[in-house]
Amino acid sequence: MTHLLFIVASVLFAIRILLLLALHLIPSGINPVRDTVSDYAVSDSPRTRSLSSAASRTAAAAWIALGAAVLLRPPTTSGPSQLGFWLIVLGLVLAVMPYVPTDRTGTSVTLRGRLHFLLAIAWFTIAYSTIGPLAHLLEGLSADILDILNFCAGAALFVFVVSLILPALRRYTFGISERAFILAVTVAPLIASATLITA
Repeated sequence: MTHLLFIVASVLFAIRILLLLALHLIPSGINPVRDTVSDYAVSDSPRTRSLSSAASRTAAAAWIALGAAVLLRPPTTSGPSQLGFWLIVLGLVLAVMPYVPTDRTGTSVTLRGRLHFLLAIAWFTIAYSTIGPLAHLLEGLSADILDILNFCAGAALFVFVVSLILPALRRYTFGISERAFILAVTVAPLIASATLITA
């Protein structure tokens, strides 16, 4: 059962990456440099909105599958059970987010938009904080790659936050840094899931 869940998680994370790529290839009116990934969910294009929803739901299912697999692994320390719990929480946060879409960049802020922002903070925080513990479940090259991705995610998150604080940077670094972060925190669990299939 554990191996099957790791396989499911690996496939879903790969699909998530492909869906994110598709979002950036089809015309949507969203600027990848200045706008957030969440803006795809409120695009004027129905196809873009559908792709965005599919990407979120796929990611949610992927993290829940990975969390369940980690929980079902033979326990060695208290770490894996806590990690599995937080991976599932992360998946649940992402499952809720499509029902609380963001305010489109450049529009007035609403209560729904504020709630989306809080959920985004939760998913960014949990996603980043789980890369290190996932690396501890691995050995060799896979663990080293996750350590590198952990650093890259931290750097991207730092630039993203600075872009929020300094509006002058927003038009140059905001969207790109967010996308770099999302890519790093998606590739990391993909590598972990694929590696743990045979562990």
